[in-house]
Amino acid sequence: MGRAMPEEIIHEILSPALSVSDDTFSDRHLYSSESSSVESSSAILLVCKAWLRVATPLLYHTVILRSKGQAQALSVALRCNPDLGQLIRKLRLQSGYGSSLHQILRTTTKLTDIFIPVEFDEGDDACGLCSGIPSIDPVRVIVSYDPFEATTPEPVRTLVSVLIENIPKWKNLATFEMPHDWQHSEAGHNETFSSPLKVAPNLRTLVLSCNWRDLFRDGIIPEYISTVAQNASLQEIRAKTRSRKALKPGFLETVQGNARLQELVDPNGFGPKKAFVYPPQLAANPTVADVIWDRIIYYVFREDDDDFYPDDDDSDCDYFENQDSKLPERWEPLRVCKRFLRLGTPRFYNDISLRTCKSMLLFTARLRLEPSLGAHVHSLFIGRNDQQTIDDLQNVFSRIPRLTELYSVGTLILPWRMFEELTIRYGSHLDWFDITVTPCAYKVDPIVFYRLSAMQNFTWNSDAEFYSTVTFATSNAMNNLKELSVSRAHPSFFVLLSQMQLPSLSTVTLQTGKLDTRIFFKKHGAKLSKLFVGALAFNLEMFNFCRNVKVLNVCVTSKAEQVAVEDVLQWCDTHCSLKQIVINPKSFDAEESALAELFLAKFDPTPFPALEEIRHLGFSWPPSAAPILADSPWVKLAERFRAQNIHLVDPYGHRWRPRREFVPEGGRG
Repeated sequence: MGRAMPEEIIHEILSPALSVSDDTFSDRHLYSSESSSVESSSAILLVCKAWLRVATPLLYHTVILRSKGQAQALSVALRCNPDLGQLIRKLRLQSGYGSSLHQILRTTTKLTDIFIPVEFDEGDDACGLCSGIPSIDPVRVIVSYDPFEATTPEPVRTLVSVLIENIPKWKNLATFEMPHDWQHSEAGHNETFSSPLKVAPNLRTLVLSCNWRDLFRDGIIPEYISTVAQNASLQEIRAKTRSRKALKPGFLETVQGNARLQELVDPNGFGPKKAFVYPPQLAANPTVADVIWDRIIYYVFREDDDDFYPDDDDSDCDYFENQDSKLPERWEPLRVCKRFLRLGTPRFYNDISLRTCKSMLLFTARLRLEPSLGAHVHSLFIGRNDQQTIDDLQNVFSRIPRLTELYSVGTLILPWRMFEELTIRYGSHLDWFDITVTPCAYKVDPIVFYRLSAMQNFTWNSDAEFYSTVTFATSNAMNNLKELSVSRAHPSFFVLLSQMQLPSLSTVTLQTGKLDTRIFFKKHGAKLSKLFVGALAFNLEMFNFCRNVKVLNVCVTSKAEQVAVEDVLQWCDTHCSLKQIVINPKSFDAEESALAELFLAKFDPTPFPALEEIRHLGFSWPPSAAPILADSPWVKLAERFRAQNIHLVDPYGHRWRPRREFVPEGGRG
């Protein structure tokens, strides 16, 4: 027999699957649907004894109770095995869950973090929670409540009273996270908690769920902050959401006008101030320093989707001579030092977004002043469509030698002449194109597609008619194409595509309406693994050609379209590879939802033996209250498909997984 795997390695393997991040634990907007977990984590305990030993502490370290049934089940487990309670360090509640919480809190004597909602599901109460709170002494307490309740329910008033009574008694309490300051007045829960927090013996940190901009409006310090600040043990007040934006002068004046707040509040909103010491290793090795800083700067600009010159006012299109006073915030990393400018310039100019007149003018002016900047530009987004933009693009293209991505998402309409010039200039390295092209009044030469040798993601939106006498049978035209999207086209376009080899093609999106595409799918349908199609373009012959497709995304927006799709899926050949069907509505109103519900109710998965998932983008799972679940048509559909090993999935990827029914001790009888 082979050697057993060391438990340290098992721990490293299981930890990512069973651990809950602190961000998830403390998130005030945590998704609480029944479907938030695809499979039960407790299944890992059943693998073997070694996994049971390692996984049990990981599973119980952070417990999030989303339903009354879960609370009851945990209560029974702790009553049968109290030692499990010693493993629970963090406990998050979504409601009161009745008497079960008394047993849970009484057993979790090593609890350090607790998330308490001062709000409950309808018909729920806080009796167990209130009776169990005196038995715990947490290090961190997070309180959340619904500010939109017209009147405070009796269970909430009872729970708040118990918290007020016990907060001064908690000797371990070091961090308290306030509810969101919606009311910004003495009437809110924050004012209620301020008095007991003032006398909490070891309170170190007060966390406010709003950011500093919302906190000190009009230079007024909320009364509850002034009250808690009188606690001599308090060392820090900080915001849960820390803003990187510049703070208003009124905030600084408010803090500077209060000596105690100056001790507790960091004006930058980033916690205690710490002096930065430049590592001596970097100072001694500039080459290593460049590599490290380049990687940091890469991440600074990586997800930046701002305009080149972000400015909502598009009326004044003059070029600013005094650029230093006008440079937007996203440019600031380039102004830190010469090294940041040198390393950051290629990263900054790699992906350029030109959404406004000002951004276009400023960008072209920069290229005129520093033509070498054009060599850094590889991706270009155009957000305008007017003659001035077309004229400016001529200058821009002349200064960018190696463009790889050009897109506009339906905004820019490119003249055919410019499209031809574009294929000549960038055809050998342009791999992503998504811009509408104006059709000509005459047939055009399809030689443009010969030039697009590097194209991988191509979107075509043009009625241009091509000569059909040209053949691509022996050419390598668009041999790297992986994804093709067509929203408008002349039939001759599909004739051309049917002559190409397209060996890498795997994904096709078709929103052309009723257009004869049989010749294209007859040639390339068997290559496709993903097909995104509008109902008007979807037909039986096309779908049968796509016999190896794994993902089918179909848009159903009317009764007529629904009937057409139903007919195709009912009478099609067997598709042994299809694993996922996505229903994609154009809107999310009740009528669309009803159509999709009817569609799924009539759907027969027999022709699709490999089908694993049906995803609908226009619904969400209902709350966990039992009466709501029983009446939900989506739950009934999910149960029906689940019996056939098919999962019904919402837009967020959450499957329906029914909770195990809680059976009291002694069974049903």
